[in-house]
Amino acid sequence: MKTKTMKTWLSAILLPFVIAVAIAASPLVAQTQSSYQPQAQFCVDGKGALCAKLPAYIGPDPLLALTDGYNGLYGQPPQKASEDLQTPFDNMAWQMFVALNWALSGVDQPAAQGLTMPGPRVWQGYPKVSALFGNSKNRAGCRQALALPTFYIGSDGNGAPAPNNEEYLQASTNLPLIDVNGNWTLFERRVNAIEASYLRAPQGLSSQKLTTRDGQLNFIKNNPKGAEFTASASMPDGKNGSIEIKAAWRVLDPSKDDVSKYYTQNILLAVSGDLVSNGQPFCRSEKVGLVGMHILQRNPFVEKNKALRPQWIWATFEHVNNAPQAQTPCNVSNGCGDAKSPTYWINQPSCGPAASAPGAHYSYYDPAQPGLGTNIAPQNLLGTKTRFPWNPRPPYAQGGTSKATALPQAVRCWQIYPTTTNLNEQWRMALASTKSVFQNYMLIGTQWGGQLEPPTPPNPVPSNAVPGMLSNITLETYIQNYTGSDPSLPGPGSCISCHNFATLVDGKTSANFSFLPGLVDPVATRAKIKTAR
Repeated sequence: MKTKTMKTWLSAILLPFVIAVAIAASPLVAQTQSSYQPQAQFCVDGKGALCAKLPAYIGPDPLLALTDGYNGLYGQPPQKASEDLQTPFDNMAWQMFVALNWALSGVDQPAAQGLTMPGPRVWQGYPKVSALFGNSKNRAGCRQALALPTFYIGSDGNGAPAPNNEEYLQASTNLPLIDVNGNWTLFERRVNAIEASYLRAPQGLSSQKLTTRDGQLNFIKNNPKGAEFTASASMPDGKNGSIEIKAAWRVLDPSKDDVSKYYTQNILLAVSGDLVSNGQPFCRSEKVGLVGMHILQRNPFVEKNKALRPQWIWATFEHVNNAPQAQTPCNVSNGCGDAKSPTYWINQPSCGPAASAPGAHYSYYDPAQPGLGTNIAPQNLLGTKTRFPWNPRPPYAQGGTSKATALPQAVRCWQIYPTTTNLNEQWRMALASTKSVFQNYMLIGTQWGGQLEPPTPPNPVPSNAVPGMLSNITLETYIQNYTGSDPSLPGPGSCISCHNFATLVDGKTSANFSFLPGLVDPVATRAKIKTAR
């Protein structure tokens, strides 16, 4: 099976991405499909119904055992199941998303109840990172007698946002994302109990815990090869491994937004005073809607699947109305890797104008202002203590930036891989049949560590993961098309390539693709992140 023909079609695997084909009235752009239709596997038990079982590993994927490399950027999508390497990963991604978004109080209920019941979801029962690494130095207090979860936007006490609690700066760039209503996007991180246990006591040794600086230094002395997070079992329905969740939320305005299309929660938004334009802290009740979600699970080494490196499996989801795709997005057949191509957006500050659907309402793109640049990072307000100060009342981002730069006019630079698009339709229809709000979310792609061949013809995308580039509009807005090959530029727009640089407190010992241990020294961690221009 290790033939030139097989490698040609495998080369198609590396590119996502953009918007999935619409079901119902979603304002998404349809894509050309091959005659081959991948099949959704709604549960790891193989019985065909949506379920609350969280998968631990990909389902059967015979091609992994027959493959020793991938060609990268070019080629055609698979034309039959025997050529489809990616769908088992995408099915696992959807299975994780659905299981994690089952109602925490209804995991024993069928889908029609478990996916529609109010209340926190399974992943919201996981510990926040602040419960492991401690809170930011400065936080606003909340005196309201409301039993609501609190999003603390903390600081270092001197006007710089701190990352130990919730954030409004993207971890990838130290830059904020402003929605069409003029509000900052909010980010939170959680880990499952398995990862929390490892962080607190690797190999059961609390003296080497990764949640403190001294613990990490002791760990490094005894583990020079670095961290090795707990892996999953090599069966889809086996024991889960370490899981990290990063969620993106936006403040909803019922007079402008269709709140019914989002998974929402009511929160107390607490902002440190040195981050507010008037210097006064505030705590206010807000309704926020989920707009983005990264799911990472640590996978094991499996002899028969040696092509899958024992790193993590990375899945990223978005709300379908986040942003339009570019008019000429990169995809597997338009020569995106050719610098002479009109669709060559690699390492460019923008990937061109949007292909906005008529009448669409996006969270991060305003069709009424098509003349503005796209994916433009907001500029900090000069002369202020805080680079991106909060307005004391909504819209929270206005006053921190000028109107001309406040809205990023986000567009998606990569077209979603065709089989992923097709699979999205099936999963969204299944969720729609339960009347679940999660029908309004889509898989952008699933990335996994893979051994790649030197790309042919040459292209600049990272070569240590499949697909080579994967970004979430809400979490990596400004680095979607940056490869990381030029140290003067931001990037890379690849989950695995970016996290490959994660280290422990000494700055050189591997943190096994997790940036969380860096929270023991958040100032140093933030200083390592290159700010996009």
